[in-house]
Amino acid sequence: MLERAGSEGLFVGRLGESARLAECADRVRAGESWLAVVEGEAGIGKSALLRRFAASLADHTVLWATADASETGYSGGIIGQLTRRVDRALLAQFPLLAGEPPAGAAPHAVGGQLLLLLGALQESGRPVAVVVDDLQWADRLSVQALGFVLRRLWADRVLTVLATRPDAEAAAEPLDRLLRSLDRTVRLELRGLGDGEVAQLAEGLVEGRLAAGLIERLYTYTRGHPLYVRMVLAEVPAAALHDGVLERWPVPPSLRVGIRAQLNRLPKDARDLLAALAVLDARVPLATAGQLAGVADPVRALGPALVSGLAQWWPMEHQSPVALVHALHRDAVYETLTPERRRALHAGAATVVSTAAGWAHRVAAAGGPDARLADELEESGMREAANGRNALAATRLLWAASLSEHRDEHERRLLTACAQSLLTMLPGWSAKLRPQVEECAPGPLRSCVLGVMDMMAGQFAAAEAHLDRAWREALAQPAADWVAVLAGTFLANITLWHGRGAQTVEVARRTLAIGDLDPATTDFTRAALATGRLWHRGPRAALEDLTHLPDDGSAVPDHSLDTLATRGVLRLFLGELAPARADLQTAEARDRQGAGAKMGPLTLALLSVVHYLTGDWNESESVADRALAVAATHDQLLGDAAARFSAVCVLAGRGEWDATLDHVDNLARLAKTLGASTEIVYWSLAGATVAQARADHPAMLRALTPLLDGTPDSAGGAVRLRYRPFGLWQQSLLVEALAGCGRTEAAAAALDEMRQASDGTGYLRVVARLAGLVAEGRGRPHDALEIYEQAVAAVAAATDPADVSPLHRALLEQEYGRLLLATRAASRRTAAMWLHTAHGRFSALRATPFVQRCDASLAAGGLTAAPQAPSRLLTLTERELSVAYVVAGGRTNQEAAAELYVSQKTVEYHLSHIYAKLGISSRRQLGDALRALES
Repeated sequence: MLERAGSEGLFVGRLGESARLAECADRVRAGESWLAVVEGEAGIGKSALLRRFAASLADHTVLWATADASETGYSGGIIGQLTRRVDRALLAQFPLLAGEPPAGAAPHAVGGQLLLLLGALQESGRPVAVVVDDLQWADRLSVQALGFVLRRLWADRVLTVLATRPDAEAAAEPLDRLLRSLDRTVRLELRGLGDGEVAQLAEGLVEGRLAAGLIERLYTYTRGHPLYVRMVLAEVPAAALHDGVLERWPVPPSLRVGIRAQLNRLPKDARDLLAALAVLDARVPLATAGQLAGVADPVRALGPALVSGLAQWWPMEHQSPVALVHALHRDAVYETLTPERRRALHAGAATVVSTAAGWAHRVAAAGGPDARLADELEESGMREAANGRNALAATRLLWAASLSEHRDEHERRLLTACAQSLLTMLPGWSAKLRPQVEECAPGPLRSCVLGVMDMMAGQFAAAEAHLDRAWREALAQPAADWVAVLAGTFLANITLWHGRGAQTVEVARRTLAIGDLDPATTDFTRAALATGRLWHRGPRAALEDLTHLPDDGSAVPDHSLDTLATRGVLRLFLGELAPARADLQTAEARDRQGAGAKMGPLTLALLSVVHYLTGDWNESESVADRALAVAATHDQLLGDAAARFSAVCVLAGRGEWDATLDHVDNLARLAKTLGASTEIVYWSLAGATVAQARADHPAMLRALTPLLDGTPDSAGGAVRLRYRPFGLWQQSLLVEALAGCGRTEAAAAALDEMRQASDGTGYLRVVARLAGLVAEGRGRPHDALEIYEQAVAAVAAATDPADVSPLHRALLEQEYGRLLLATRAASRRTAAMWLHTAHGRFSALRATPFVQRCDASLAAGGLTAAPQAPSRLLTLTERELSVAYVVAGGRTNQEAAAELYVSQKTVEYHLSHIYAKLGISSRRQLGDALRALES
């Protein structure tokens, strides 16, 4: 074929797709963030479209990354590529981006710092474009971090373009979930070129006029696949292209056959250079490729390879890198090599690449079992495992298994590789090895691997049986300590998930007794033990398992954050809100900085609940929003329930019913799908909280039914709760529901149990109003008045206002005022005072359903609430309120952005709107303005 000079950069067609991408860029220039996903099969032109589009973004700061199948085990690799060309001084401000993320770094922590970096890059006035090619091969941490970033681009000028294959299983589900959660997205599916576009491509590639009818046949044969078109034109003799003798067209049976034909026409040194590039399978310096190929003049050898369209060159870059154009080219060239030639090239490649990259070449060069190399691979894999790089460890151990000389070594390494792969919490290739795992000799490691596989497949009964067997057998074999720890960790998760506290305590206790656990595993196991104790004996007993922690949470080391967060949760359940908040805030802040606590998503959700109870409802909404974003970032459903429950609390309290019921419906699906006790608790509590806000006592009781031993009947009798987490909260809702349904004696029995479990301190002192409700139900209004009077006095005397829930306090004051009016036990003025006080507290919270009921109580006594000017806080959006309260707390813009998981630009954008709406001009005035509007 006579190919036109300079045709290697030829680009035709894709006008519609290019126009839609350009439209996205225009919208980003105008101040919005957009996501574009480009899908198409291998070789269809995704990379070419991305390169051409990126070249048009001269006014953008472009961050580019290309994923590679050989690098999926390198955690954070795509994030590292995106930030590679960022100014190093700027990047140094973000420790999780400046180097390889530490083992265990949470994706939301990495994503949070990427958000800050994107904000800093926008300070130049230029929008930012984030482009990732071949997303299907990206590492898990990078994909999760990018997903988190995309959900938190509130007011940024950032365009994200992702290219992937439609058949990529690893990327499909997370990508679909992400697209469903975002508003500003466009999805482009690349198909073959049209016949006119094929004509343009052919005319651009071939010198001279093409024969009539050739384009139609070319289009019919290739269906417009650009790479295929190029290959066919390269294969057809020039005469056939020009003289119309189409029967002389030797149509190749496949793309790869055509590429081989191209190779056969090239000079030997060009073929050798392409062979070296196929083996290296990476962008490498031209000198390195030439050295491996054994060619004296690699520049001269490169020329024909470039003309053929098989190679690409970046002569203006440092070290003049080269690579094959496409993975299909790589595969086709590689297949032309004889086994001996492949082996020699791989052996040579191992000496010219980095040590890490060299492992794959050493394995490929091995002609069969190699005991020495297998030992080295195992040693290297276990070092990676010790550093938390489980995916990399799994790959090297699997290679070691393939090179093992003896069956027992092969099986041990195979099983260990699967175990390391499963520790990433992604089934990946390990799930496909299940038949081989089942063929291994019985033993604790085999049982452990099968158990984790079953757990990830949702087969919990089978998983528990395998893991229990593995754990017990490993405990009896001193050499299998690490297997016992692994099996015990997963087994404890299953037993906890199903609310079997005593069993969890036993598993965690015996696992800890093994000794020599690394600090993070020790801490997580201690947290599991304390949580098991919570389910078995309640939060007060569980705190005894955490006495190793210093009283001051800020003194807790990073490797003890899981137990610190657990202590915060236990204190929440006991109603000790101030210390609960201190523990959870410390754990959350360290997690945000990259400490890698496993309880990160749960910590945020329950911190939101603490803010709800202490009356910081705007902060509660903001933290719940972050908890939902963090939960969505992870690939599992764990954490979703707690985040959704935290969101329900304030939404229900403010009467935002549509959003509330959406969360409750999702919680119901989670509870029914997973069937776990934890999800049942969150679902039931959420439903009861909504019903409480609506004053629907029968609905409260129905919502609480899954938490009860047996089904409550209308005839009376004791009603007992089954679960300890949120026990006092459950109990208070149950007493209120029973009393409201007229089941006074059952309510009294439930109240007695509540008193036995609580010391009456903390926010729970205000639920003394429940005793008043029971007294009223028994026809003893004067006893009820005495109870209310003592309770309001006790609340007023509370030494720590943070431990007094404004909502519960207002409910108590409302009941007291209502009963004073009804019984005329005090002056109308006194009764009105208590109702007005309650009304003011409800109004400050913007608790609309409760305000309306307080209005009804006033109206019943012929009273009305004092008219209040509409709060100017209502003019602020939820996001503006989040920014306002964090900034008013004294944070700088960057500190506020880090805490909110947004960019500085988002903070600045919202602050400008906040100042305008509140009529202020600086952050110094913000705190006073907010306090004035709340009073």
